[in-house]
Amino acid sequence: MLILKKLSVKPFAIIGHRGAKGVKPENTIVAIEYGVKSGADIVEIDIRKTKDGQLILLHDKDFKRLTGRAIPPSQVDFEFIRENITIDGEPVATLDEALQTVNGKAGLFIEIKEPETTQDVVNKVFEHFAQEWVAFISFYEEALAQVKQIDNSLVTGLIYMKPPGKILEAKDINCEFVLPYYKLATEKAIRFAHRLKLKVVSWIINDKDTARIFAERGSDGIATDYPDLMVKWREEIKRGL
Repeated sequence: MLILKKLSVKPFAIIGHRGAKGVKPENTIVAIEYGVKSGADIVEIDIRKTKDGQLILLHDKDFKRLTGRAIPPSQVDFEFIRENITIDGEPVATLDEALQTVNGKAGLFIEIKEPETTQDVVNKVFEHFAQEWVAFISFYEEALAQVKQIDNSLVTGLIYMKPPGKILEAKDINCEFVLPYYKLATEKAIRFAHRLKLKVVSWIINDKDTARIFAERGSDGIATDYPDLMVKWREEIKRGL
């Protein structure tokens, strides 16, 4: 799987969080393009469903934080969103558009925010013949278990942010990697995950000194809001600077 090769880059793979959240409007096509062009190995996006079944890129349950409008996508059709809502001037993107934009030029992490959308998300990835360079990630174990039930060869990663972590749970549902909040990605935890043949992606890290610490701990991937800067820092870390 190409996505697993992307996660094997040394000293660590770089994952552009919500495309490139610190530089461009999050989860938009311009953010994805920026993440890919900046040299991120993988970009990450979040998926929710509209009232009429369109899969769109959105982290929160509604648009309030991004636009000031507390409108849940589940209560409106996609046409309404396209005509009335922008994120810092950028249109709300669809999963179709994200898959077309990445198109294997980088890996793609698709975070399933609503477990009931799992089948639709997987179907969309197959429609685009993208399964080689896509991984499905989620806080919801049931969503990732369903992905594996659909096709056991699909790559999955379990996200968590509360102690004691979910390394064993990830192994139990046949994930290939875990995504711990960086404070939980201790050297001991990373070693334990590696013993169970799980890769580790630590999030969110936005400075060089912390990135160096996680490189030394053996984190396989680092998710960042600034993939452009992390690409530069990775080269400096490799040279011992």
